[in-house]
Amino acid sequence: MTGSTAAVRPGGGRAGGRDLRGRAFPALTTGTPHERLESVRSLCAWAEQEAEDAIEWYLRDKRLKRLGSRAIRGLMIVLATTGTVIPLAGTATGADIQSWGYVFLAAAAGCKGFDYFFGLSTAWMRDMTAAQALRGELNEFRLAWSAELLRDLTGVPEQTLVDRRMRLIGDLAGKLRTHLESETADWTAEFRAGLQQFQDQAAALPAPREAGAER
Repeated sequence: MTGSTAAVRPGGGRAGGRDLRGRAFPALTTGTPHERLESVRSLCAWAEQEAEDAIEWYLRDKRLKRLGSRAIRGLMIVLATTGTVIPLAGTATGADIQSWGYVFLAAAAGCKGFDYFFGLSTAWMRDMTAAQALRGELNEFRLAWSAELLRDLTGVPEQTLVDRRMRLIGDLAGKLRTHLESETADWTAEFRAGLQQFQDQAAALPAPREAGAER
């Protein structure tokens, strides 16, 4: 076996700005029965750490996206409120400042579009869901592995132990990859939908009038 279970999610990264990448595959020894069982334990630790890395990546990404979402939504509320208050203040004082209200309202709409296009509000919730799902898979694997270790192994052939434990490790690796690929596919689909909507809105804008055209 070579490679890793972890997929790379576009636009994301772990500490230091790196993408979510798999760990190096452990070196295996297949000499004595004891060495083979040690290799299986090394694979178990590798698979668990792959899952822990993915969980930590999503939790860290969630914190950043949630902070960005709250900041942009707070700014949107401030701008929208200011844009609403300015015309009222202008009317009350007789000042000609109503046009500034439209500026602030347009800026608030821009913040909303920014949040939608980059998916800040939906991304952190998706990260939390992915982290919880991965944690559930990891806990299920650890319980199954513990049950395997607590079995009465009297008279059980060494190859049977290796095969049985490798199936548990393979199941965890497969479930981890499935979750990562599914979440990445959802992220890609949302990004493409936002990009398409942005392009459609840009195409619907009126074309600029040529210089010198008659009014």
